[in-house]
Amino acid sequence: MPYLLERSSARERLRIVCALGFWAATYLLFLTWNQLQDEFPSSIWQARRLLSTMLGGLLFFGFTHLADRVAARGFRHRALVLCGAAIGCCVAMIVGRALIDFVLASSFGEPVAALQRHVRFTMIWGGYFAGGALAFLSFAPGLAMSSAAKEVTTREALPESANDSAWPDALWVSRGRETVRVPVETIEWIEAEGDYVRLHASAGGGLLRATLSSLETKLDPAVFARVHRSAICRRSAIVAMMRKPSGAMAVRLEAGAEVPVGRSYRDSIDALLAPARESQSRASA
Repeated sequence: MPYLLERSSARERLRIVCALGFWAATYLLFLTWNQLQDEFPSSIWQARRLLSTMLGGLLFFGFTHLADRVAARGFRHRALVLCGAAIGCCVAMIVGRALIDFVLASSFGEPVAALQRHVRFTMIWGGYFAGGALAFLSFAPGLAMSSAAKEVTTREALPESANDSAWPDALWVSRGRETVRVPVETIEWIEAEGDYVRLHASAGGGLLRATLSSLETKLDPAVFARVHRSAICRRSAIVAMMRKPSGAMAVRLEAGAEVPVGRSYRDSIDALLAPARESQSRASA
């Protein structure tokens, strides 16, 4: 085990520790619950409970791995994938616990438990799973940064080339277990996510530990424009400005994303679109 941990990345070790902690916590919780229900009161290492919670730890590890894989996607896509994965984990727990019960019952000549018992176990386990998953998704981005990633964070806004340009050619972002280089020219828009910003780029984006205001000062204002307190867009990527049924304004980008426009930023967006409107007016005249 120590050898495997040494060969694993910091992110992988974090997931292993979280999965082991989740297994230990759920085992102790179900042990206490069984004691209160007078089920196997004298059995600390009851095989069915041990194997079921170990299966739960593996499912939790797989969920966190999937969460890392989709970390660079949009919020809606991540929510759909992770909600589907959580439901799949609950179904897998029911099936897995039923198989464990069947094998143990066949081996020791015990009666097979009813399906309702497995469903009840999974409902209780699912509550712990949801809490652990939300905790991982909330705190893992800050904990997951390896020493290499932290080093990159200190120089992420510096130009990559040795020229005298004041603007960076690329930014280094966290994408799952990797720290990847995203060329600035491929970035379409940037959104704020708490203490992080998420880059949306044609080649794939990722998370960057920075505030939107600090990042804005490091981007060429002739190329990028602030359109909302939580969003920056590439000027050339804006193809339309629209008013939603709610009355809120938004811009549509080349890739199809719709980004809200704050009231204090509408004038700058109008000025951005003014040349195109003037040319259209001259053409129609």
